[in-house]
Parts: sequence; C-alpha cells; structure tokens
Amino acid sequence: METLSTQQESQRKKKFFNRMQREVMLVQANKTYVVAARGTGKSEGVDAPFVLRNVWNMPGSTGALISPSYAKAWGNTLPALINGLKMWGYYPDVHYFIGRRATESANFAKPYREPLRDAWGNTIHFWNGTVMLILSFSNAMSANSMSLDWVIGPEAKFLDYDKIKSEVNPANRGNIDKFGYSPFHHSELYTTDMPTNKGGRWILDKREEMSPDHINLIKALYARREKYKSIEPIKRTEWEQRQFRELSEDLNLARKYQPVQKPDPFNKQLREFTVYYGEYDVLENLEVLGEDFMWQMKRDNPPLIWRTAFLNERLFKVANGFYSALDDNLHFYIPKDVKEVYGLNFDPDDCLNDDDLQTLEPLHIAFDANAAISSACVGQKDTGKSGEVLRTLKSFYVKTPDKLPELCAKIGYYYRNKINKEIVFYFDHTFVWETAKDDESYADTIVRCLTDAGFKVTQVYIGQQPRHDWRHKEIDRALKGDTGILFPLFNEYNNEFLKIAMEQTGIKTGKNGFEKDKSPENKPDSPEAPDEHKTHITDAWDTLFVGMNYFYTEPSKVTTSVMFLNK
Repeated sequence: METLSTQQESQRKKKFFNRMQREVMLVQANKTYVVAARGTGKSEGVDAPFVLRNVWNMPGSTGALISPSYAKAWGNTLPALINGLKMWGYYPDVHYFIGRRATESANFAKPYREPLRDAWGNTIHFWNGTVMLILSFSNAMSANSMSLDWVIGPEAKFLDYDKIKSEVNPANRGNIDKFGYSPFHHSELYTTDMPTNKGGRWILDKREEMSPDHINLIKALYARREKYKSIEPIKRTEWEQRQFRELSEDLNLARKYQPVQKPDPFNKQLREFTVYYGEYDVLENLEVLGEDFMWQMKRDNPPLIWRTAFLNERLFKVANGFYSALDDNLHFYIPKDVKEVYGLNFDPDDCLNDDDLQTLEPLHIAFDANAAISSACVGQKDTGKSGEVLRTLKSFYVKTPDKLPELCAKIGYYYRNKINKEIVFYFDHTFVWETAKDDESYADTIVRCLTDAGFKVTQVYIGQQPRHDWRHKEIDRALKGDTGILFPLFNEYNNEFLKIAMEQTGIKTGKNGFEKDKSPENKPDSPEAPDEHKTHITDAWDTLFVGMNYFYTEPSKVTTSVMFLNK
C-alpha cells in the first residue's frame, strides 16, 4: 500500500534534512561516494538511510560494513551508525541485534546465507533476516569466499583502496537470483571527511567516474514521478497510474546503470553501474548551526583550519612544514587485529589489543604540559626490516580541567594489563620548575601518579630542550632514513591526532634559523580547531625522539651522567 494508516500517520515526525542529505537520498545511485566536512550529518542522514533502504528492499540479504580494524569499527564507526538508526526510530534489541544472532523469542527471519558459529559476533541481525557483517581490513582476506549484496564503508579515508578492489569488490557479487530485481543490489556507499593523507585520496578520484548529465536525468525522473505520486492512488486515472509505474521503472534503471564514461573502442560495453560523487562543506548545515556560529568560527580559527575543516577544501599536508619529510607510506603502519578482538566484548582502552606492543619490554614516554591541554607520546625501540626504529605506539591527551594526574591515570589504565610495568620517562628543564603555589614539579607529579598506577618509573633528564633548528635537522635526518638515528614509525590508528598535528605544523624563520610556527596555540580550543591538532602534542613527541636517540636508557642500566647536545 502507498498510503499510511491513521496510526502510522499520527506517529510521523517532521525532520529537517540539509542539501547533502536530501541529494544523496534522492539520487540513490548504485555507487555513492560522499566527502563532507564534520558536522554535516553523514551518519544520520547518509549512512543510516543507506542501511535501512537496503534492509527494507532486500530482506534476508547480506551486507558488509568494512573498517580498517575491528577496534575502529566497534569503537568509532558503529556507535555513530547506531545513533543514526535511532534517529530514524530503529533500536537495538528491538529492530536488530548487535554482535549476536537474534533471540528465538524475537522471532526474527533468517538470512539467506547465515553466518557460521563465531561469525555472529561481528554482525548486526535485522528483523527481516538481513545481516550486516563487520569486516576488518586488518584481518587478511577477511572478505574472501563471501557473497555480499551491498557494502558500506564509513570513514573511507582510512580504507586501503587496493584491498577494496582485490577483496571487497569481488565479494560483492552474490544472490542475483534473489535480489536481481533491486536497483540497490550490489550497491556501495563510502563516506568520509576530507582525506589528509595520500592513502585516502582514492575517493577523490571517484568524481571522474560520475556522469553529471546522468545524475541530472535521475533528478528529472524523480521530479516527474513525484508529480504523479502526490495524487492519491484511488484518484489517479489509468494513464496517470501507467505514468507513475513507468517513471518508477525508468528511475530505478537510471539509479542502477549509466552510460560508459570512458568507452573502450575494443570493448562493446554499453553501460556501467551509476556513480554519484559529492563534496559538501559545513555551510550545508547553515540552517542548523546558524550564521553567527559560522562567522565566529571563521574569526577564531587560522585560515588553514577554516579552509580544510569547515570549507572542505582539498588542502593536505603543510608544504615545507617542520616535519616536511613525514610520509604516509614510509612512516605510518596499520596494526594487525589481535585475534581476541571480537564483538561487543572489545574494550578499546586495553593495550592487549595492540598487536605492535612488546609486552615484555619497557615503555618509553614523554609529555607536554599546558594550561589548556596536556599530552603524552608512548614508544618502544624495535628492530625493523632495515634497522632499529622508534615505534610510536600511542599518544594521549586530556584537556582542562583535567591535568597531568588525569593524563597519567588514563595512560595507567590503558596499560594496566601489560606484563612489564617499567616506564622510562624523558623530560626537559620545563618539567623541573617549582612554584610557591606548588612545591611538586611536573616531573614529580608524573612519577608519583604513574607509580600509584603500579608502574616502576625510571627518570631521564635531558636538560635544556634542544633548539628548534637542531630538532628540525635531526628529525629530518631520521625521517629520511639516516642509519645513525632511529627510524620513526607510527601506529596510524593510535596516533591520529598526533599525525594531523605533525602534518599541520608549519615553519618560520627565527633568530636561530628554522622554528616551529606555534601561532595556532594562541587560538582558543574549538570543535573544528581542537588543541589536540595543534603543536602541543608535537613537542611531546620531539622530547621522546630526543630521549630515545640521545639519552636512551634501559631501566636496568640507569645512568646519572649528563649528555650535552651540539645545539
């Protein structure tokens, strides 16, 4: 039936959708790629409607949500999607079960292809038998041998496109006999905010696969059909009924297929799956956020932050910045998923889920303390394929009113299950100051709090923090692979804000040569220009770098000697 019952009509609620959300829901192309600024409503207005559309349209189908890792899926992506589903009136344990098969009493339908045994731990089971599998790219070939009907990839900038092509696309092939009628069969949706690294830029190339003329055709067909849809079915003439039916068929066909965009003279292919690509900035949500808020954000934020985080411009790493040799492909790695990480029992605040952690070796740590934000970087020395490396395992921060004690508690809780409880703490002259108000220095506070958390702390004082120009030169040597210095490697998932901060750290010329441009620190903390993306955290990493390269200490080999760097 096309009309709603009186009870259903009374339960309807009006909801505002911005232009991005309306456009994506109108077009409903078979392949959709959306690059939109934070705050534009991707989860509730794009991701959730895509899932619900496929659930309703293909009952019993098998979809897949793909993620870089189970940690990111269960810790970040799924909570946002589930919240989006709630906004549409669909709730856990009522309309779907998360991380398990529906209970017998729920009387849910069965999927055409049931997950086997433990695989239910990484699924969402919907009322009509549809299941959405949670797939991790950190598990090699996780999509192999699967037969999928649709795919969704939120946070697409973190997804490896080679794996999408080699693992996901071949698996998105199944059940044509069951769902071949649907224009959304084998559909895919990838959403993200603007990529800031090379690995995520694949999605920007999808613009070239879209036919603007074909998208306009879809919009025109939709508008014409709506004219007949607005007429009550019982009042439509036979001709109007036929027009509505034929326009619906044409619209569904246009949503599924478009003309080949790059014809090959040796290939007689006449059609390909329809592609929609859209980029949207925060102004799309002007009606919700308000004009005053927009002007305030423009005034309060540096031009670079305004242009990238708000206007969604394609500005990436700062050219010739302080860490100019930092390279996505060379210095960042995606950790493997630990086998025990499955379903809702996953605790994102547990170091035992970090495959790169050497649990029997000590941790090395350095801090940065500031009135607005306190941060820390944790690393270990490791032997890589081409020599010794400084592996930055994870970075932490807390914002005011939380200070160093809360930061240490956060670190202590995360590494509570680590077997070796030894920590080597590197600090410079700024951490030994005492004031009349507080006779405990920053270093004393850190040692006390980490000791209270059950760790044995070895203090290593590096003296005066080396000048910016010296640090810039030595870090540049390390990033370029100088064998006399530890090669820096970063866990990409555990250092997301550190990575952004390093990529956005500019450089200026001071009295002693090159210096960090720390002017962003003078701007107030805000959702789109957060302190964790500024240079504060980079100073903590610099101290870790200096400590592990020039003052490296093992807890069993403590030295009291003072080293002097050629500054």
